[in-house]
Amino acid sequence: MDGKEIGLIPRSNLARQIGVVPQNPDLPDSFSVFEVVLLGRSPHLGFLKSESPKDLDVVKWAMERTGITDLANRKIGELSGGEKQRVAIALILAQEPKIILLDEPTANLDINHQLEILNLIKSLCQENNLGVLIAIHDLNLAAQYCDRLLLMKEGRVYASGSPGEVITQSNIKEVFRTSSYIYPHPENNLPVVLLSSDQKPSN
Repeated sequence: MDGKEIGLIPRSNLARQIGVVPQNPDLPDSFSVFEVVLLGRSPHLGFLKSESPKDLDVVKWAMERTGITDLANRKIGELSGGEKQRVAIALILAQEPKIILLDEPTANLDINHQLEILNLIKSLCQENNLGVLIAIHDLNLAAQYCDRLLLMKEGRVYASGSPGEVITQSNIKEVFRTSSYIYPHPENNLPVVLLSSDQKPSN
């Protein structure tokens, strides 16, 4: 990171630079939403140091930005999947990192919540000058929300570039062994993938 080996950077310093949202955030069910988001301030606190007014202001901002202020006193175990995902993102925002890594942030969410989460992430990226790296399997969502794509095959980068450069019939055929049709989206001209219904079973 910034030319330095990750392993040589103290963990507290690293946590102030990079935030990670896993696919299924393991949040403590008995904690309130406020308590969980407050954990995001841990990298900024010294040993046994209490939260300052600034820390509380950052937590308040993170909750407002992710639309979970009204959930502050709810227990994590009472929340839906979409609400938990928002709490996990608010926790990361409270860290005030420069880079956010997300692993399948829309997994197990319905279409409405998928768009809510990705719209939130996109706006946070633009408004707060964050670098965001997302692992995502939905090619259409990737094309609509990401500026640059890396298409992986067998653990290696197979193609990289803009959505139009990466999402092509030949790339999808090679990586996923699947026939497809690519059309421009009527609103923004970004690629939209339709899979062929005439698929042969893979060996």
